[in-house]
Amino acid sequence: MLCENCQQKEATLHLTQVVNGEVTKCHLCESCAISKGIDVHATPLDLGDMLKNLKEKLAQVQPKPSDAPPDSSAACPGCGATRTEILKKGRLGCHQCYDVFSAEILPVVISLQHNDQHAGKVPRRASAHLKTSVESARLRRELDKAIASENYEQAAALRDQIRALQMEAPSP
Repeated sequence: MLCENCQQKEATLHLTQVVNGEVTKCHLCESCAISKGIDVHATPLDLGDMLKNLKEKLAQVQPKPSDAPPDSSAACPGCGATRTEILKKGRLGCHQCYDVFSAEILPVVISLQHNDQHAGKVPRRASAHLKTSVESARLRRELDKAIASENYEQAAALRDQIRALQMEAPSP
């Protein structure tokens, strides 16, 4: 199968995305995938390792018998959700729950996402400040990769892009 982008090389990367029940498939060669910012050298996800890490993180978060039990009656001021309800449902009630229960949530998020900052797409209607922030973070990651691979010309260009982005960035 040929790459959908360049129509010249053999497609080696096959992506499937499901959004609102609609399946979209994309077949790319390695160079086109890299040009679109896809990490082709990422190791495949190992569900077993992820679950093991999650279990370890939950064991760290959950109190030991000698510890004082967490206040399960503590409720989020925004939605009223308690720790017990969140554990039963597996979902937070509102955006304020992240602050109220952050000590318990952060280790789990980091073990699953390998980061505590969003690094993906930004909604079209998001604020200009948020879009600038995400783009700046993406450019910094690319800059780090360029420096690590000793590609100083690309690093200088990325540095200049970051500076330009910061100069035209709207204030929050």
